[in-house]
Amino acid sequence: MGARKRLSSSYSSEPSSVPKEDTQKKPQEKPNLADPPIAPPKWGLLLKLSPFALPYLYLLFYYYPIEPELRRSILINAGMSLVGLFLTVKMIPVASRYVQKRNLFGYDINKKGTPQGNVKV
Repeated sequence: MGARKRLSSSYSSEPSSVPKEDTQKKPQEKPNLADPPIAPPKWGLLLKLSPFALPYLYLLFYYYPIEPELRRSILINAGMSLVGLFLTVKMIPVASRYVQKRNLFGYDINKKGTPQGNVKV
């Protein structure tokens, strides 16, 4: 059985041509100025780490005799992983804004007692 809903006390059987104003208005949320700004993605770090993929590509294409179908599958997987990385790096700042607006955060317990331990994560 479904749950029954009670009628509100302001319910009238006559339709009203003028809509009633909502008596419980939500207060305008103001951004907390004490919150630190969201850090931009670290594209430089990602570019610095990208050369570490070169030895694997060398092993894949030249050193080991791998079947073309398997090589193709590995490249598709690597490409999809790279796209996933870029999407994740792009979406983290967007999602963190919504999480901060809803006041959902935590603190890094490994940095307790330091100034970094008071930063919302």
